[in-house]
Amino acid sequence: MINVILSCIFLFLVDNVLSADRSIEKPDELFQMLHNNDGWNRITTQDDITLSTKNINDMSLVAFMVQQRTSIPTAIIQEIVMDVKNYGNYFNSTGPFIFKEMNRKNDWVDGYHLLPIDLPIIKDREYFFRVRPTGYKPHDNTSIVHWYLIKNGEYDNKAINKNHRDTIYLDYGAGLWTAEPLDDGRYILSYRLYLDPGGSIPDFAIELMNKISIVNIFKDVIQEATRRNITGLP
Repeated sequence: MINVILSCIFLFLVDNVLSADRSIEKPDELFQMLHNNDGWNRITTQDDITLSTKNINDMSLVAFMVQQRTSIPTAIIQEIVMDVKNYGNYFNSTGPFIFKEMNRKNDWVDGYHLLPIDLPIIKDREYFFRVRPTGYKPHDNTSIVHWYLIKNGEYDNKAINKNHRDTIYLDYGAGLWTAEPLDDGRYILSYRLYLDPGGSIPDFAIELMNKISIVNIFKDVIQEATRRNITGLP
């Protein structure tokens, strides 16, 4: 009888561990497509910032990539992108939002993002994400930060958005910051993003929002990184 009880407890624990692993499962196929430099189509270049798009297999939406040549130490870029709890201090161009740091370990940070959408009968969007200061896989030598969405069962999102109207939870998306070295000592910094906000928003509106968002986030990170590089202050 004792053995049966112990076996049941063991199976319960294993099932919970596996469920937790599934809730933070990394979208490796999506990362592979984002990381691959083939298939990107340049849309525009302005102020030395290049914006490109890429078709993602079996997806109606495109991925976006924004790039710029820079000599800012990559460690500063990593510090900023990993500093989830202070996003509000330097993400000034992305419009209204709520970011919250949920948990932090030595090699990752979990965060929450509430994205208000100021359109009639369109619900706000929200998601949890995990960000790491590494490549998305062991042999990825160019990525300096990667993040991906995690399922809302990992945290109690009801306690976060209780003061807001109903939201749609996003569960598929990822972002990749890469640094590709150049011969002159600089490197090409890029931010690559795929995020499907779901719901009933038309595809063209989704792509417009993603296009504006990724450029603004990139500019804000560059601005904050430049400030830190010049002043030497965090």
